[in-house]
Amino acid sequence: MTQLVIQHYLDKYQTMANTMTDIDFSNLSFLTEKEPIYNMAGQKVSKSYFDKKGREAVRICYNRIYGNYIYNDVVYPNVFLGFSKTVCYLDWSGEIVNRKSLQPYEFNLEPVFLGDGTETVVGFSSQKQREILKTERFKADDYLAGKNPQLYAFLYAKYGNVYNTYLRTGIKNDLVDALNNEVDTEILAVLNNEVFGYEPMTVKELIIMNLQ
Repeated sequence: MTQLVIQHYLDKYQTMANTMTDIDFSNLSFLTEKEPIYNMAGQKVSKSYFDKKGREAVRICYNRIYGNYIYNDVVYPNVFLGFSKTVCYLDWSGEIVNRKSLQPYEFNLEPVFLGDGTETVVGFSSQKQREILKTERFKADDYLAGKNPQLYAFLYAKYGNVYNTYLRTGIKNDLVDALNNEVDTEILAVLNNEVFGYEPMTVKELIIMNLQ
């Protein structure tokens, strides 16, 4: 029978009655927590814990929950409702052999109105959701600055005002319009370059794809 790395150490140290239920892995002295992994959009993907020999024992995977949201008897589809977490347990070969889905984290959503004096709903948000999305925008900004400083400098030099507005508010319309309506041939030469490793995706497509 395949043995989990974490179970080996729980048995060895007779920790927490040898159960993997609701463990705070950061409190286990035989595991080391590594920096979480984020994608290009600034979204948290996973976080792992390793033993002292560098073998991955536990990986926590984060996923967004989208679905229908009902407000005033109207169904709104594809609303960002919250997060789910899955704890993955690995064996000595590095394979995931056991998974545990945790209870989802759900937002306390309120309607966002158009702001034209009507009650036209354009979305739903909560304080925690807005906080998370803003953090993700700035992490995506930092990711781009670290991975491609030249492209980052170009983006700020050409679209600094609308880009900063997007970072602060999450409203991307003006930035997307500026990218799509660009006519300067020198700028277009950069935007239309294919991204190495993501061909045939262009620089412009990559930027827009990673906007919220």
